[in-house]
Amino acid sequence: MYPDSVSIANSLMTLMEKANSNQMTPIRLQGWFKVIEWQINGDSSFWKSDGSKLLVSEPKQADFRLKCSAETLTRIAEGKLPFFIALWGTGEVAFEGSFSDAYRLGYVFLSDLRKRRVIFISHCWLNINTRFPEGCAFEGANIPLVKTLLDSGLGIIQMPCPEYECLGLEKWRYGEIIKDDLRACFRKSAEVVFKQIKDYRALGFEIVGVLGMNPSPSCGVEIAKGKGTMLGTSRDTSEHPESGIFIEELQKLLINEGISDLRFFAIRRSLIGESDLEEKIEVLKSYIQV
Repeated sequence: MYPDSVSIANSLMTLMEKANSNQMTPIRLQGWFKVIEWQINGDSSFWKSDGSKLLVSEPKQADFRLKCSAETLTRIAEGKLPFFIALWGTGEVAFEGSFSDAYRLGYVFLSDLRKRRVIFISHCWLNINTRFPEGCAFEGANIPLVKTLLDSGLGIIQMPCPEYECLGLEKWRYGEIIKDDLRACFRKSAEVVFKQIKDYRALGFEIVGVLGMNPSPSCGVEIAKGKGTMLGTSRDTSEHPESGIFIEELQKLLINEGISDLRFFAIRRSLIGESDLEEKIEVLKSYIQV
């Protein structure tokens, strides 16, 4: 090999080793079986993906071709130029092939500061406006709770409000939709969350849990109040040791999928005049392991 050829080979190997050392690479290459041709200063080298890592390949028909100068390749290998930027931003790496393959390969070389930990939370922790009047002691969101989650480095995924989706913002349809019809409507909202949970788990994210709100008839986890009146089955508005309708429907979907290890927990909503918020936040911290 000429010195330039040795340098190119070393840079390509460095780049491949960086990609394969990323713990996300087996996930990002899942189901992606491609032959990649690098054309550096007109000379070709070949990689292939086996669906979990990148490997050196013998010359063969490529599914995807990358072109750049030896100087550009060196800058990428040394970390002075991000591969994704060179591919999609500056155009210093040109490609021949599908946009999908270019994007997929570019993702392999990306890294960031994400902890990859998320929590699913009931809608009205972030948007108190969907609750009933006088149903909360905050103007727009439960700021201490949200701040606790943010300070822990968690990504917050706000679940849809099933009462808004099915009964309306002022809940004018309360009592009109009952029993199985109401459950079916709530299940549609639960299916949205169910899909998100599966997607995050499939890509290796840690889901800390699902944070409900006790004693909501929809999103209560350990306690629900007035679930019978919402379902139209009774006039009992007292609290009972059971989950709300939305949480029940979400748990059913997860169980049917064989997902039984996802934690569900809740803290009690805060009403005007209550003074136990600090205690509730401490309970939350114990759940999310701050």
